[in-house]
Amino acid sequence: MMGGTGEADRKRQFSSISSPTAAKKHPFVHSSEDKKLDTVVLKFQNQKLVQKLESQKVECVALENKFSQLREKHLPYNKTLAVVDKSWDELLDKVESCSLRTNGLTSHGRDNKHHQDVGDNGSLPPEDVFLHRLLEKGATESSSANSSIPCQMQECRDSVGDKVQNTFRNIVHAIDGVWGMKDGLYAESIKQLPEGSCMPNSSIELEREVKNMRLAIADMHLKHRSLAREMQLHRDTDAKNKSELRQLKGELESTIAELEESNKKLAVLKAETDAAKGGIFPVILGNKRVANDRTRDKEKDLHDMESLSKELQDQASSRQLELKRLHEERLEVLKNLSSLQNTLKNVKGIFSSEAFVLVKDQIAKARGDIAQYQALFEKLQVEKDNLGWREKEVNMKNDIGDVMRRASSVSDSRISDLKMEIQKQIDGRKLIEAKLEEASREPGRKEIIAKFRTFVSSFPEDMGNMQTQLRNYKEASADVHSLRADVQSLSTILDRKTKELEALSGRSAAQTSEIQKLQSTIRDLEEGDSELKVILDVHMRETIYSRDFLEARNSEYKAWAHVQSLNYSLDERNLETRVKTAIEAEAASQQMLAAAEAKIADLRQNIERSKREKVRLSDVLKSKHEENEAYLSEIETIGQAYDDVQAQNQQLLQQVTERDDYNIKLVLEGVCARQLQDSLLLDKQTMERKIQQENALINFCETKAERIEDQMKSCSDQVQKLSETRVQKTSALENTQRRLQDIRRTTQQIMDSLEELQSKVDRGRINLADLQIELEKERYT
Repeated sequence: MMGGTGEADRKRQFSSISSPTAAKKHPFVHSSEDKKLDTVVLKFQNQKLVQKLESQKVECVALENKFSQLREKHLPYNKTLAVVDKSWDELLDKVESCSLRTNGLTSHGRDNKHHQDVGDNGSLPPEDVFLHRLLEKGATESSSANSSIPCQMQECRDSVGDKVQNTFRNIVHAIDGVWGMKDGLYAESIKQLPEGSCMPNSSIELEREVKNMRLAIADMHLKHRSLAREMQLHRDTDAKNKSELRQLKGELESTIAELEESNKKLAVLKAETDAAKGGIFPVILGNKRVANDRTRDKEKDLHDMESLSKELQDQASSRQLELKRLHEERLEVLKNLSSLQNTLKNVKGIFSSEAFVLVKDQIAKARGDIAQYQALFEKLQVEKDNLGWREKEVNMKNDIGDVMRRASSVSDSRISDLKMEIQKQIDGRKLIEAKLEEASREPGRKEIIAKFRTFVSSFPEDMGNMQTQLRNYKEASADVHSLRADVQSLSTILDRKTKELEALSGRSAAQTSEIQKLQSTIRDLEEGDSELKVILDVHMRETIYSRDFLEARNSEYKAWAHVQSLNYSLDERNLETRVKTAIEAEAASQQMLAAAEAKIADLRQNIERSKREKVRLSDVLKSKHEENEAYLSEIETIGQAYDDVQAQNQQLLQQVTERDDYNIKLVLEGVCARQLQDSLLLDKQTMERKIQQENALINFCETKAERIEDQMKSCSDQVQKLSETRVQKTSALENTQRRLQDIRRTTQQIMDSLEELQSKVDRGRINLADLQIELEKERYT
């Protein structure tokens, strides 16, 4: 803006100039007051500057804090950036190696046909051919104009490295090699066809027509792109002109406002000068020259602003003329665009074109291929589901067999342990009998007393140990009973789960049969739909196939469906036989388990019998000891009667005999306790082995039970999914049937109304173009 820089100085000068009323009140003003005013103004400005400095310091501190926070946030990203760079380098290396491999595979079948078809791209280097094709085909957003392609390629060449250029070069060579191999194979296939057949000529003609259609479509795309670019350029220029007009309008308004302000200030200055001329005091006469100088400055500024406004008005008039010219050009472009749209969007022309007919034929062929591949996919899906069920059944059978084998091995180990215990009990019984016989034969008392003394010395400790061991054995036996109960409960749960599995397998087999039936009906419906479509295509246009060919194809489809149904029934029979064999094997294993349990019960009875015999023998030993005590008492009485004279010797003998009796008792009890200890140790070892085996079996059964439960859950989930998919498929089939009926009803109506709509659309486009032209005219006006 003109005059905007000196506005603050003028205000300061106007504030320093005294009004005529103040001059009348203070006729003799000294220059010291002006100095005071200047100092006050400077202090005020200094305060404002200090405030601004403080606010800027606060802002600097805040910005430094933000910068430190951003730096801290950026620190963890450095590692990710390093990882990304490393992965990017690895990716480049891998892509380069893959491109080298593909280039080496396709290098032997490469030729130069596609390099000749490039046209204008023959002068480009091989690393830019791929980029040039992408930019011409519109694969990138940046390809807005053909003139900018070399610049973009130069930028890409400058930005990427040697690796990227090598990979692009190898990819381009590989694509050229593949195209050359395709052309060679096509030529060889044409050569191998018989000479009398009409297929090569028809295929060559079709290829030529397709190439012509592609060229025509490419030309249309190029024209459309050029028109779109021109439209975009016109829109950009129109927007720029509008923005410039708005800017000029704003500048004019601002200049007009400044002119009004300057006029007001000039009026005030003129009034002040008039009032100063009518004054008498010398101060006013002294300030007259200053006022005149200021009025001259103001007039000079006003003259400059008027000249500037004239220049701006001239510039606005020239811009308006240019806008008018651009508006006319835009109207012409709109007319051309409407005519092109009418020619491009004519439905009759599109439907009657050869490209549309060829595309329609290709779509029909593609639909047939899709139906075929969909049938194959459904077949593979059914086979996959059957294999999954078979795998699950086999896994469950293997788990059950493992459990049975483990249980049989545990029972065998128990049987062997029980046999060893029985043999040990028999051996112990024989030893006790031999000792009794030896004791009855040997009359020596001193040896018996010595043995009794040794036994008595170790008796109390052995008794305490035996009592503690008995308590531990009782507790272990209680734990064994609880473990057996748990094993029985787990076996019942396993039986229940197997029954549920059998029921679910039966349900799944029934559901799979129903699904197969539904799929067969769906296939029949799809075949009927395809037949109806073929008949409709035959009525719509001429076809190269005959009725015999269609009947043969339909019969072939039906035979294939019959073969598939027979295969499914065969698979179901195989599954039934496998299930029967598994059930028989399970029954045999249960019988073996029952026999093993019966053997274990017999062995337990034998152990109880051996224990009873042991108790009986211990009673016999006690009776023998009592007899020995009676004999000793008789010997003492005889010794007393024989040694009446030697009283002291008798007393000593009595003490010895009493001690001997006590020692004999202790020795006998020690022998019994030791025998009990040995038997209890054996029982303890056997019980510990049994507990370990039971624990291992329980853990194994728990793991297998969990695995079987997981399999059961997965089977139930899969059955639910199959039921849901069945319901969805039935609903989808009903919906498709309804939609097919609705489509058949509405197709005729649509075809009838299409011609009317086409005529209406043509009229509407013409009217739209006229309205757009009128709208542009109204906008301009």
